[in-house]
Amino acid sequence: MNDTFSLRQARPDDATSIAEVQVAVWNSAYRGLVPDALIDQLRVPDRAVMWTKILESYAASGRGAVIVADRAGEIVGFASCGDQRDPDLVADYPGEISAIYVAQPRRGIGAALMAEAARALIAMGHEAAALWVLSDNMNARHFYEHLGGPPVRERIDEAEEGSLNEVAYGWATLTSLTAR
Repeated sequence: MNDTFSLRQARPDDATSIAEVQVAVWNSAYRGLVPDALIDQLRVPDRAVMWTKILESYAASGRGAVIVADRAGEIVGFASCGDQRDPDLVADYPGEISAIYVAQPRRGIGAALMAEAARALIAMGHEAAALWVLSDNMNARHFYEHLGGPPVRERIDEAEEGSLNEVAYGWATLTSLTAR
């Protein structure tokens, strides 16, 4: 298999491919970590509409970016970033990596996406950023710790389908991610 990939800014016509990666990762990585009802309600067409709106919003405002990892014309991962949405984190971590999904982890794609998201956040004027991850998602937590992000907050996100325990990882200096 060819493990080479390239990174680029997402285009509006990438929304369906981004949604496909997101739904596939939820089905493969989150079963057993979140209530099945949350996973079972995810549909590619719904997610594609959501990603189209996000891409349009970022394009219009300049306050966010979606970066895709492309391998031979196929999107195999993506990261989304922008201004921090969590009021408890905004003072120390004004940037946010709101999503990162990789269809085939452990091939360098995740680290490359994190570095590119950090560059995009720096270009938006952010020096620090955080992200939220499921507390029980130990693979992701080890990945963020390997990238130098310490846990900085915890929360319980209550949903109709069940509660989700999450932990925030933060980078006080985003240039530490770009050097990787």
